[in-house]
Amino acid sequence: MNERLKSEIQLVWPKDRVVPVPLIGGLHLHSHLSAFLVTRYYYPKIIRDSMPTVTGGSLRQIAYDLKVFLEGLAHNGVSYLDADYTNHIEKIVEAQLGNSSPSSYNTRLSRIRDFYDYLCKEGIRVKARFPARIVQKRYQSQNDNFLSHTNYRYSKTYEKDDGHKRTTLKEDYKDDVIDIKTYGKLYQALKQIDVVYAVIAQVMMQTFLRIADICEMPLHSNKYNQYLPLWPEFERVGKELLRYKCLTKRMKPVTIDIYPMTLKAIYEDYIQSCYQDRKDLFDSFYMKRSNATLYFGNIRDKGRRSCPEDILWLTKTGAPVKPYMIEEAFRATGMDIHPHMLRHTGPTHTLWNYCRIHGIEPDVRLASTFQQILQEQMGHADIETTRMYIRTIIAFKGRRTMPFCIPDDKKAIDDRLAGKIRVDVSDQMARFFEYRSEHLESQDSA
Repeated sequence: MNERLKSEIQLVWPKDRVVPVPLIGGLHLHSHLSAFLVTRYYYPKIIRDSMPTVTGGSLRQIAYDLKVFLEGLAHNGVSYLDADYTNHIEKIVEAQLGNSSPSSYNTRLSRIRDFYDYLCKEGIRVKARFPARIVQKRYQSQNDNFLSHTNYRYSKTYEKDDGHKRTTLKEDYKDDVIDIKTYGKLYQALKQIDVVYAVIAQVMMQTFLRIADICEMPLHSNKYNQYLPLWPEFERVGKELLRYKCLTKRMKPVTIDIYPMTLKAIYEDYIQSCYQDRKDLFDSFYMKRSNATLYFGNIRDKGRRSCPEDILWLTKTGAPVKPYMIEEAFRATGMDIHPHMLRHTGPTHTLWNYCRIHGIEPDVRLASTFQQILQEQMGHADIETTRMYIRTIIAFKGRRTMPFCIPDDKKAIDDRLAGKIRVDVSDQMARFFEYRSEHLESQDSA
């Protein structure tokens, strides 16, 4: 076995288990990493009193970050027990993430520090000595809140790590929002990989769902929805929208609107063209594999999250689409766009479109009005989140990076609403993002 394989760490998830088993070279258990992952998920207070619990999805990211770090040390001939902070740990992280954002760098470094803190707690001798941590308080800008001097909820106590790169408190989503033209290129790039990822991206843009919630979406029914019609049936009935129920982050039940153009795209671009062939592969090959599973990610209802038995999203090989597959497809485009960015892009464009239709100047003082528009669809109860979307619009306002889609029935909407803001905005939003990337290509060539 060559040196590279000897240092490679393979993460294996036993059936129905959240915590992975790390194997060195696919043969030997990495005992320290394995014990840390178990402790980090089930008993985080053992490592540090202030350490929060993590979901299964977050533990997966922690495991991958530590895998990459430990492999980097081994590749350079350094044992993680003998590594020191300045000459080894800092340089490895800088080499791996030097061009990433400060927040990505800091997250990786914090996870490595947690691993070493665990080793020290267990009495394992290590040479690494990390920079000091100090408790600080940081305040958000409250220029839009004239009562901020009476409100203490906008201060945040946190532990400052002297090893972290400097970051500023996030007040908008401008770094997580893409323009429509970029979205069109993303759609085409994903379509080259597999049409299922392109359609999933479109659904995320139009529903604001997280990728785990998208993976739980059924063909017709699941435990939260008795029956969901496909596009031809929905079109015959003539409804304006479909009400879809799901259980989202932190076990929060939400009911969102799915609009006709979304159902049409799922049916025409994916189901009609390739679903049945993939379903046949799913039934005849995938489900007969010894390691076949519909489970993924987080713990929920005393079990893991899972793709529905009435499966909708399938790859070319008939495998059920899971969150990590979507993330890998986005990375494969080479566009440096993460799936969660679409969850921020959709609401930003929706609010901007709403403002343009009604001639409203975006202003954080309108947050309470916009809160009613976004709260149900996104499941956000904090009005500060809505303020962040408004600040994002203001940051992009007047730039080419903030194009929007005016609905085809704009005149009818304006006549009906007479320029007044209403809480029920389903009819205004119903045709938002209607055209797909094919339309964008025709515009570019014009």
